[in-house]
Amino acid sequence: MILSIKNRTKVLRRLCSGISFIYPALIYLYLKEMSVTSIIPLLYPVAINLMVAGAFGVSLLYPPSLIERIARQMKHNLDERGIAYTRQVTKVWFGFGLMNTGISFLTALHGDLKIWALYNGFISYLLMGSLFIVEYSVRQYRRHHNLM
Repeated sequence: MILSIKNRTKVLRRLCSGISFIYPALIYLYLKEMSVTSIIPLLYPVAINLMVAGAFGVSLLYPPSLIERIARQMKHNLDERGIAYTRQVTKVWFGFGLMNTGISFLTALHGDLKIWALYNGFISYLLMGSLFIVEYSVRQYRRHHNLM
């Protein structure tokens, strides 16, 4: 089933909502209190990251790319340079999603709840925010120098 642009944006917004920030801490506290050793709850960030990476990846296979769709909602006319740039940004976010999925999976396999909670509840969001800031800065530079 293919989602419309509006619905995909809603899905991504929900995936990145506030609950995803506190989930690792809640799972950590629950597992610590209950002395549960199951890996299943630790795989939640893996599933979320895989879905987000999948959304970016599928949009690369079936253009326009996800970032291009978002850009077109903000700026209706994109020239070829803008389309190429949004495709590259989509590839970067796809790669980041795969990397984040892999690291989340490794922290779940490692079994140390403190490491899992630190990465999935803090470091991954710090990396995501950093990537967004860097991409935003590059976009502003390119726009200022008429490279887009």
